[in-house]
Formats: sequence, C-alpha cells, structure tokens
Amino acid sequence: MKCNIVTVRWFDGYLEEFRATEVRFGSDLLFMRLEDGKNRQIPLRGVRWFGMSEESHQSDDPDTVN
Repeated sequence: MKCNIVTVRWFDGYLEEFRATEVRFGSDLLFMRLEDGKNRQIPLRGVRWFGMSEESHQSDDPDTVN
C-alpha cells in the first residue's frame, strides 16, 4: 500500500514526520492511519503547519522517519 509522508510543524518548533496510508483533515483535526495500522489524531490548534508534499528540509530517504 502506498504511504504518504506527512510532515507536522508544531507551534513549539518541533518537526515530526509520519508515514500514513490514509490522511484526512478538517478545520480542527488531522487524522492519520499510520503504516503500522495505528491511528493518530492531532488537534490542529497545536500545529503551525502540516504538509504531504516533499519540502526542502525533509529527508530524501523515504525509509527515514524522524
């Protein structure tokens, strides 16, 4: 199954990457079904930005997750 790399920048400056098979978001919540089958729900009030496309600061190796 194809995985999306989702990058989340928190308001405290921390950058986190997730490998997700499913991604949904609304006005308040980011929902991800992670590669290992677990669910992750992130309230967007604590997030500065998130993205699903590769950014210049993301790793080039798709097997590397910070």
